[in-house]
Amino acid sequence: MPITQSFFSSIFFASLWIGSAISLNGQPLGEDSLLQIVQANHNDNATFRAFKKLGELNEKTAAPKAVSYYRKALAFPFHMEYSREFVQTYTSLGGLYHLLGKYDSSLLMYRQAMSIALKFNYEHEIAETYQGIGLNFMRQSQPDSARAYLQQGLLIWVRLGKPLKQASIYINLGTVFLEESNYTEALNQFIKAEKIYEVSVEDKTGLSKALSNIGNIECILGNFDKASDYTQRALQLSDQTGNDLNVAYCHRLMGRIFRKKAAYEKALTEYRKAVTIYINRGDQRNESETRQSMGNIYYDLHQYNNALAEYDKSLGIAHAISNSALMAYAFSGTGFAWYELKKFGLALIYLDSSIMKAKEIKNRYLVMDAFQIISSIHEELSHYKDALKYHRLYAELKDSLVQEEHRQGTEEMEAKYQNTKKQDQIELLQKEQQLKNISLKQNLTIQTAMAVAFVLLIVIGLLVFNRHRLIHQANRHMEIERMRNEIARDLHDDMGSTLSSIHIISQLALKENQSDSGNYFQRIAENSAKMMESMSDMVWSINPENDSLQKMLIKMKEFSAEILEPKNINYRFQGEDSLNGTVLDVAKRKNIFLIFKESINNAAKYSEGSFIEIQIAHVANDLLLTITDNGKGFDDTKSQSGNGLKNMKDRAREIKADFNLVTIEGHGTTLKLKLPLT
Repeated sequence: MPITQSFFSSIFFASLWIGSAISLNGQPLGEDSLLQIVQANHNDNATFRAFKKLGELNEKTAAPKAVSYYRKALAFPFHMEYSREFVQTYTSLGGLYHLLGKYDSSLLMYRQAMSIALKFNYEHEIAETYQGIGLNFMRQSQPDSARAYLQQGLLIWVRLGKPLKQASIYINLGTVFLEESNYTEALNQFIKAEKIYEVSVEDKTGLSKALSNIGNIECILGNFDKASDYTQRALQLSDQTGNDLNVAYCHRLMGRIFRKKAAYEKALTEYRKAVTIYINRGDQRNESETRQSMGNIYYDLHQYNNALAEYDKSLGIAHAISNSALMAYAFSGTGFAWYELKKFGLALIYLDSSIMKAKEIKNRYLVMDAFQIISSIHEELSHYKDALKYHRLYAELKDSLVQEEHRQGTEEMEAKYQNTKKQDQIELLQKEQQLKNISLKQNLTIQTAMAVAFVLLIVIGLLVFNRHRLIHQANRHMEIERMRNEIARDLHDDMGSTLSSIHIISQLALKENQSDSGNYFQRIAENSAKMMESMSDMVWSINPENDSLQKMLIKMKEFSAEILEPKNINYRFQGEDSLNGTVLDVAKRKNIFLIFKESINNAAKYSEGSFIEIQIAHVANDLLLTITDNGKGFDDTKSQSGNGLKNMKDRAREIKADFNLVTIEGHGTTLKLKLPLT
């Protein structure tokens, strides 16, 4: 069909105003008008800007289509007159590649944008590229690099006075800390962002992101009601603003909350809503992640065929976008599902693939999980040599990871120490300079006196510092020695006793007829389980990562659920909001938990009650623990011969805590523990 003169005329006039996407009557050009411009196939500025505008129009609704338009725009030769728009196009394309899970391509686009932005000193665009590069490093599990680039971007936004941009970086920094399981710092960053967005009525989208991220932290910490409240607020704001990407994230978060609360059907409903949005957007990475979450729920429900279907869809998408991380997790989930279905051959194939991809992305935890399940498969197939081989690989890798975690903790403490030391040196130099300035204004006598006083001050300071250091080292050695003695005592008392019992029972089982040995093996299994539980408690108690009361509370909740829920005993925790920032040493943490554990066990076994209330709170300078059941109670004068009550009293005495047990037959039992924290 021939092109008329009037059409050429319209192209000419449109090209004059396409840079701002405004037509002659002041209204934005629509997609049809822009397509007419690009179909004219003029290699001019107007066509470049038309492709760029088409990309912007399709970013939120059709990401792959937007990518195509941006790539066509960047195919044009670079010109000085639209250099800033070239940077913006690279940045937008980098953001879309990031959204689609193509992090290498995204990083390349952001670096191209940065090279041009730095050349022309476009500060706004430089900050955008810093932020984009930081997000890619975060997705590639490089938190230090991510933080460095995000901090550079934040400095620029602060200098330019852009609070909303600062808030967006606070959200990114919070996500980096979240990836490192530093929930306290992550929450601080998200709250900073929320405060900025609350003041501004312009950016409801940013506020919804901040709220949903706070909800995510609350979910991780086990505060599911708070998590649900924050997420619902974020979902409402996202619906109002039409931000379907954050709507999908909120649905995923609600799915995670429902899964934690074992409301699996509700969780699946939320995940399906998120998947629908991701499909409509062409957001394959998030669709793949969500389908893995759905597969995990089906796995929890023992619906392994349904789980396999979701893992397979996730794996197909991961292959399509060449995302090794998603492939690693999909292979792992599929292998576990085939294992549960006793399809050991298929399970081994997928687990081998999971190991290969996990090594590629340097996820040694995924490799460790695969080694463990492969060992179990070979054991069930009676391939004991291979089972032993993979069990050793699993154990070696686990030990290596534990050592690395300890090493990283040590390095972090060393870095903090060096930073503090440097700061002290700087402060000392500043004080010395002030003293020199003062001394220059005084006479020789005063100078001499000040010099003597200064020297004496340094000597005294050094003596005090040295004394403090020696005392600290001595206390530290004593603490380590005490901990070693306690571990040795616990190993000797608990492990030695249990192993002796197992040895004796096994000897009896060997001497009995085969038909009578079942009871002995059952007793061996029970003693082994008891020993494993004791060892787990011991490892947990000495792990410095569990110093906070919040971590101990999570452990208490897990134990309560494990003991009470199978017996249909309802329970409730109260007062936990007062525990933020409270830290306990190893001895106090271990003994409090063991007293709690003994009390819950006794209530579950003997109280015949239907409800237990656990109150734990930081009041003034004391930690108060109260455990109350509505059971039948007992006569404490007749129970003095048991070891359980005596052990609890001994443990309370060991940590200098007040222990009180009130029980009335027919009216339940209340245990109160008061521990001074100063």
